[in-house]
Amino acid sequence: MPNWTLAMPSARKLDTHHKALTLNLDTSTFGSFAEIGAGQEVARWFLLVGGASGTVAKTISAYDKEVSDDLYGSGSRYVSKQRLEAMLDNEWTQLLTQLSKTRGPQTRFFCFVDTVSARNFAGTNDSHGWIGLRFQLQPGGTPNDVLLHINMRDLSNVLQQQAIGILCVNLIYAAFYEVQSKESFLEGLAQDVVAERIEIDYVDLCGPAFESWDRRALLVHLVRAGFAEAVFFPAKGSTVPLTEVLY
Repeated sequence: MPNWTLAMPSARKLDTHHKALTLNLDTSTFGSFAEIGAGQEVARWFLLVGGASGTVAKTISAYDKEVSDDLYGSGSRYVSKQRLEAMLDNEWTQLLTQLSKTRGPQTRFFCFVDTVSARNFAGTNDSHGWIGLRFQLQPGGTPNDVLLHINMRDLSNVLQQQAIGILCVNLIYAAFYEVQSKESFLEGLAQDVVAERIEIDYVDLCGPAFESWDRRALLVHLVRAGFAEAVFFPAKGSTVPLTEVLY
């Protein structure tokens, strides 16, 4: 079986356009996009650069709350880890149900989801979001999850949407081509957008791609690398974003 994780298209740093295009032209990657809030800035990149039929199975924006509840269940805040995990589970199950028989043997599936509160018209809300990616490194392989919490620093809704698009293309690209180490993964994730425009104050990883990584050390690295101003370690239980504690 090919060593998919080392099949990086190029050793040089690619911009957002070429990262999206590289994924579109990689016949082994195929997945869906579900985005709530701030438009569909992530899927838009893949649809604009060309060759989207090679990557995009579906895009959806469940913007209305009743529609979102019907798809992902009610009872949680719309911009929360609980809602993100419900989105991820629903979209992943649907993707595999629809496509595993026809594409499974030759496809590394992925499912990208986000739920975001970008700056509202009055500028009275907290600009933050939850981002999730589930992906396979090998066709038929055990899936891996990446969950992020972000705070947006741009002062306009349009700029926040642009920054989310760049960050999330980085995320999908890094998951398939830059998981050799936590340093290469985080460097790829942060390219062109983190620190100045977006703060990442929470990362959670699971799956075989990350089994040798220390999650707590990864959170410390967020601060050391300037990706976050602070991270939070509770005395008991799992880690959460600092903003969740204050909420």
